[in-house]
Amino acid sequence: MKTSTRLSLYAFALLGVTLAVPVRAAAQAADSGTFVVYVEDREVGTEQFLITRAGSGAGAELIATGRVRVRLPEGTLELDPRLTTRGVGADPVNYQVSVGGSSPSRVVGTVTGGRFSAKIVTPSGEQLREYLTSSGAVVLDEGVAHHYHFLAERTHQGRVPVIVPRENRQVMATVASRGEETLTIGGVQATLFHLVVHPAGGDEHHVWVDALNRVVRVEVPARAYRAERTRIPR
Repeated sequence: MKTSTRLSLYAFALLGVTLAVPVRAAAQAADSGTFVVYVEDREVGTEQFLITRAGSGAGAELIATGRVRVRLPEGTLELDPRLTTRGVGADPVNYQVSVGGSSPSRVVGTVTGGRFSAKIVTPSGEQLREYLTSSGAVVLDEGVAHHYHFLAERTHQGRVPVIVPRENRQVMATVASRGEETLTIGGVQATLFHLVVHPAGGDEHHVWVDALNRVVRVEVPARAYRAERTRIPR
């Protein structure tokens, strides 16, 4: 066999090996946007977020990152959350959030074996916390509107365990559907699904999502809080 032929066959074999190696799909944006945050109908800040998706089925991974900057009567609040979920049910596997402003801290937690294990770092030192979590739980951090995407993906009607990471606890929330409603966002009308989320011992949260469970508005009437997208997602 000629040398050139042997080299060609060798190169072809290498190509075959290369093609046989699975390549992880690049992450794609599942949703992104900006919420304007209001308290008592007064604009107090914004929440920017990005949710990316990679893989599918059991290997699916969603990463949700955000940036919340609001000015409240009791001081400023800055949140930089990052949530990672895996699998068909988008089960949370880790969550971290940096809290800036008047009361800085950082929470780094993982969900494994039915437990949420977290390290809380504050100017006064570090603390470790661990508590039980239920199957099907979702993470809902207070003041982070885009997290409701994961709850809406789970159900529009029923009961959902909710991990509240900065409060170091899990609560059970009841989710009720009020059907479809038409809202005007950024001058554009859209038909959305209205959900009422009531955590045990907490205030009702009203959430509006589209057909893909992308969050458009969140309201907490008891706190005069509202987060509204600057435009309808496309």
